[in-house]
Amino acid sequence: MIRRILFGNHATQMPAIAQYLDHQRYEASFAPFDAVDLTRFDLVVPLRVEQIASARPAAALGRATLPDADLVALCDDKLAFNRWLIGNGFGDAVPELLGPSPDVFPYIRKTRQGDFGFGCQMIQGPGEDDGADTPDVFRQRAIVGADEYVLHLLRVGGRVRFQVAYRYDMGQPLGVRGHADRPSAIMPTDPGPVLDRCIAILDALGFEGTCCFNYKLEEGALRILELNPRFGGSLVGVVTDYVAAHLAAL
Repeated sequence: MIRRILFGNHATQMPAIAQYLDHQRYEASFAPFDAVDLTRFDLVVPLRVEQIASARPAAALGRATLPDADLVALCDDKLAFNRWLIGNGFGDAVPELLGPSPDVFPYIRKTRQGDFGFGCQMIQGPGEDDGADTPDVFRQRAIVGADEYVLHLLRVGGRVRFQVAYRYDMGQPLGVRGHADRPSAIMPTDPGPVLDRCIAILDALGFEGTCCFNYKLEEGALRILELNPRFGGSLVGVVTDYVAAHLAAL
């Protein structure tokens, strides 16, 4: 029997999902969740944070696993999430938060919310920061290194049911992955001890659903850049395995 999967709309991920999903096992549809009958689908997968709220009726039907709304809001606020990590015993994994006028370089100026690198500015020396200091902006020590990592996790019923990690070679030590800087190579990787640390964070949060940690390693030590409470773009290549694991967990 072919299982029916409903994904949210996402301009770049939709064609990739349609390409990589095993169509002998699954039928993919893409639509706003409030515009279709969710009971027609076996699994509902938001692709953007703003789609999670409209997917909640599917979770009530047992056809999605989603993080609680307060956790979505926490993870979607980069500064609030950093402060949560610091206050809950994971502060050693947080690059130092800085004041409004740092004199130590390099650092990164970020908006509290943003996706695909929008709102991020790498500051490598005096005069590069535009000086704006508003409630939605904060500054943080930059982690130097060309390698950036992503760890995708699906947690259902308190257990990780699916995981995959990738290493991005940014080709430069201070790249901001996203619309401005693209990786020169993407390779599967073994997260090693990072996996247990990230699972401990999800346990402490009580997080259920799909997420991805973006991080770097500094002399082997974990430095978390952000936690996205959603399906991450580099999951598309293994979307069949992800869907199979999610359905099995439900």
